[in-house]
Amino acid sequence: MSDLSAENFLLQRKNDLLKQLISVMNTTPKLDNILKYILDLINMVTTAESSIMLTKEVLEGENLTVRVLSGLKKTLVGNEWPMAKGILSEVYCSGAERIVNSPSSDPGYSPDFGPFCNVEIRNMIAVPMNAEGKLIGVIGVLNKKDGLSFTDEDMELALIMAEQAASLAGEAAALRSTEAKVKRFNTLLQVSREITQINDLHELLQVIMEAAKKVMRADASSLFLLDRKANELYIETAQGEAGEKIKTIRLPLGVGIAGWVAQKGKPQLVKDAYEDSRFNSDYDKKTGYRTKSIVCVPLEYKRQTTGVIQIINALDKEYFEDDDVDYMVALAGQAAVAIENARLLQSNKELFLNVVMALVKVIDSRHKFFIGHSVRVSTYSVAIARELGLPPGEIEKIQISGFLHDIGRLQIPDGIITKPGKLAEPEMKAIRMQPLFGAKILQGIKMLDYAVPAILYHMEYYNGKGYPKGLKGEQIPLISKILGISNAFDAMCSPRPYRKPMDPKSARGKVNTLAGSQFDPLVVKAFTKAFDTGKIKR
Repeated sequence: MSDLSAENFLLQRKNDLLKQLISVMNTTPKLDNILKYILDLINMVTTAESSIMLTKEVLEGENLTVRVLSGLKKTLVGNEWPMAKGILSEVYCSGAERIVNSPSSDPGYSPDFGPFCNVEIRNMIAVPMNAEGKLIGVIGVLNKKDGLSFTDEDMELALIMAEQAASLAGEAAALRSTEAKVKRFNTLLQVSREITQINDLHELLQVIMEAAKKVMRADASSLFLLDRKANELYIETAQGEAGEKIKTIRLPLGVGIAGWVAQKGKPQLVKDAYEDSRFNSDYDKKTGYRTKSIVCVPLEYKRQTTGVIQIINALDKEYFEDDDVDYMVALAGQAAVAIENARLLQSNKELFLNVVMALVKVIDSRHKFFIGHSVRVSTYSVAIARELGLPPGEIEKIQISGFLHDIGRLQIPDGIITKPGKLAEPEMKAIRMQPLFGAKILQGIKMLDYAVPAILYHMEYYNGKGYPKGLKGEQIPLISKILGISNAFDAMCSPRPYRKPMDPKSARGKVNTLAGSQFDPLVVKAFTKAFDTGKIKR
C-alpha cells in the first residue's frame, strides 16, 4: 500500500470512528456510557485487549480515579491510582502521549499497574485527555492482540478518540462547574440572610466561618479581628483541622499574608503559599499542616478594616481562583456589617446589664440579709438552665430575670420585711403581692417583656398551692420554675430576722424533699446535679 493510500485509509478510519461515535451520542444520553463506547472503539481499531480511563476526580488529592474501562473487571471503577507512579501518571502530568511496547524495560513503568488492572501488561499506549488546554485524565490502551506491538497508526486512532472523550468529559465538568457556581451563589444569599438574623457575636462568627469553609469548598478557614491598641490581628474563630491548631496565633499588622491584607485593605489570591515572600511557614512547621493556596480578604466597615477572613487549600481544585476571591469579598462585606451590628447590640446589652446591676444593688442593699441575694439567684438559675440544656438566648433571659425577680420588694413596707416574728394575715397578703408588684414595674419595658411572666409566677408551686394565681404543673413557665428553686435555696441558706440559715447540704436535701410538691422534679434533678458538681455553691 502506497503512503498516499495508507494516509487515505487512515483518514477514512478516523471519519468512520467519528461517525460511529456521533451515532452513539445521538442515542445514548449518559456520559459514562459514551466514554465506555469510546474505549470499545479504541480497542477495536487498535486491536487491543482492554483499555482504561483514569480522571482527576478529586483535585486536592494525589490520585487518579478509574472512570470507565473496556475489557477489564467492572469492580475497578472508582479505584484510585497514585498520580506520581507509573506511565499513565507520567503522561497525565506531562500531557505527552507514549507508546510502550516493552514495559518491563521502561524506567517509568510500575510493576504494580498489572496487578492493579488484574492483567499482565505486555505493551501499552498512554494518551492524555486534554480539554481546551486543561488535562482532565488519561487513557491507557493495554495489550495489542496476537503478541503484536502498537504502532504510530494505533496511536493516531487512539488520539482522535481521546480528544473526543476529553471534549465530552470537559463539557460535563464545565456544566458541573456552572451548576456549582449557581449553588454557591444561592448558598451565599442564604448565608447573608442568616447572619443578619444572629445577634450573638460568638455564634455569628462561627456561622460566618462555617459558611466560608462550606461555600468556598476550603479545607480550613479563619477569621482574624484587629486589636487596634496592640496593632495586632488575633484569631477570633477558625474552622478545620488547621484552624483548630492556629487559634492562639497573633499577627502584627503588616506581617504575613493576613497582616498584609489587614494593613493594605486589599484582597489577595495566593496560588502557592510557599512562593509568596509574605507567607510564614513557621506555623506549618509547628502544626504539621501544609498550606498550599490562600484567599484572604479584609473585613471593612465604614471604610475601616476591622479584620480579615482567610480560607486555605481548595478541596476540589489545585488552587483558588479569581471567582473565589469575588465570592469571599461578597461574604466579607455581609459579615463585616453583621459583626458591627452584633458588637453594637452587645455593647447595648452590657450597658443595659450595668443598669440592671445598679438597680439590683439598690433593691438588695435596703436590708443587710438580702445583700447579694439577687445575684446568687441569677447565678444558680443559670447553672440549672445549663444542666437542662437550654440555648444561650434563653439562659440570658433567665440571668436577667434572676437579677430582677425581687424588684417587687421595693413596694413592700420595711416593717413587714424586717419583722422578727410571725407575720399576720394582712402582712402575708402584702408579701404575696411582691410578684405582682414586680411584674407591674416591668410591664411596658419591651426589652424585658420575657421577665414579666417569669417574675409573676416564680412563687407558684408545682402542686398548685403557690401564689399569686395558683398555677400548677406545666401551667407554670419553665423560667419561673427555675427561679423558684434558686430563690428558695438561697433563702434557706440565708439568715432572716425570724430564723437562722440552713447549711447548704441541708438546704439541698430540703429542695429534694419538695420535688413534686413545691418544685418540678425535672428542675430539681438539674439543680441537684449542678449542686453536686460544684456549679452551685453557697
